[in-house]
Amino acid sequence: MKIVKKEKGFTLIELLIVVAIIGILASVVLALLTTAKKKGEDSGIRTQMTSLRSEAELYAIANGNSYNNLFTGNNTWASINTNIQNILTYINKQTAVHTAGSSTNQWAVQAQLKEDPTNYVCVDYTATMKIGTVVLNAGDTVCP
Repeated sequence: MKIVKKEKGFTLIELLIVVAIIGILASVVLALLTTAKKKGEDSGIRTQMTSLRSEAELYAIANGNSYNNLFTGNNTWASINTNIQNILTYINKQTAVHTAGSSTNQWAVQAQLKEDPTNYVCVDYTATMKIGTVVLNAGDTVCP
C-alpha cells in the first residue's frame, strides 16, 4: 500500500489574494473613518458656535445690552472677552474662523466646516445658526 503525502500550507497566489483583499478592506475602512472624523469635527465646531452665541449674550447683558467692541476688527478672530476668545481659539484650531463684525446692536461670526469646505456655519445676534455656502463680507453683522 502506497502512502500519499499531502503538502500542507498555502500557495503564493492564495497568500497574494488574501493580502489584496485585506488591503481593499483597509482602504474602505480608512475612507469611512476619515469621513466620520470630519463629521465629528463639524459637530464640535457647531457646538462651539452655539457656546459662542450664549457667551455673546452674556457679554451684552454685562455691558448695558451692547455688543460694542465684542470683536476686535473685521475678519479677525479676536475678542476682548476671555470666554469668547477661548472659544474662537478652539474653533480656529479646527478650521478657519471669520468674524464679520460687531456693532453696538449686532454681530456675526462664521466658521468653515471640515466635511464640505464649501459650507460655513454662521451665528449672529439674532440667536440663529445657519449653514450655507455664502461667505460673510467684512462688516456684515447678520448671517446670510
